[in-house]
Amino acid sequence: MDKSFDEIYKNVPSNQKERFRQFRSTHPYKECVIDGVTWEYISCGKGEALVLLPGGIRFAETWFKFITAFENEYKIVSPTYPALPTMTQFTKGIAAILESETIDKAHILGTSFGGWVAQCFIRSYPDKVKTLLLSNTSGPHGISSGLVRIGQVMTFLYPMPLIQIAFRRNYLNLLSVPDSDREFWKAYVEELSLKTTKNDIIIQQKCGLDFNNYAFSKDDLIEWPGRILILESDDDPGIKYAAREKLKALYPQAQVHTFHKAGHTPGYTNPTEYISVVKRFLNPKR
Repeated sequence: MDKSFDEIYKNVPSNQKERFRQFRSTHPYKECVIDGVTWEYISCGKGEALVLLPGGIRFAETWFKFITAFENEYKIVSPTYPALPTMTQFTKGIAAILESETIDKAHILGTSFGGWVAQCFIRSYPDKVKTLLLSNTSGPHGISSGLVRIGQVMTFLYPMPLIQIAFRRNYLNLLSVPDSDREFWKAYVEELSLKTTKNDIIIQQKCGLDFNNYAFSKDDLIEWPGRILILESDDDPGIKYAAREKLKALYPQAQVHTFHKAGHTPGYTNPTEYISVVKRFLNPKR
């Protein structure tokens, strides 16, 4: 029997649980079918468009605190990723969602895996990107293809209950959150593990390998007139120092903001600073 919301979130403080329940009720998913694949996404707010690309956890509502922080000033679009094996399919899908929302140009903020998607998107659709924000991510080969292939084999061989345990452990190890939010994120990651299939994981691993087939150059965006912001943490366990330095070398024109002791998810560790830095970059005249 599937677990109910209240069962999964039973240990979460009631104010956090109700805030999230209300967010879901006021931010329903919309749907867009692209090449026979159904994309779900959140669309809300008004103003200039800001696309929020989630990390490998895949779901749009992982941005829920930032959506509520930005939706009074920006038109927010945040997709949940369907199971797709190539970055080309991801970028085509996001472009189609923007078209369905009648958005010609948007600010693009991608975190972790979403940063990979964002880098591919701007190279395929530079005219659709106003600014590019890359948060706690890397260029190609920031994560070893060999490790991804080992993960594929283990995912294929292990039974789903063990995969769900590994899913929860791996994501909770990557999530940097204050103790006050820990029970919420434990519950949320458990809920996502129950929604995620073995096929979802294997196909996402294929997409990670596909990203490593890309060869980016610092000259790729030399004709693109927009601005770039790199957000990084000095202790990111998911993106190591060498990968962070290579990303900055790939975008020498970028502004860089480094969070101190904020882990892989500085937006959860220090949301006030994260939101302030992003808002200041998006509107430097503020």
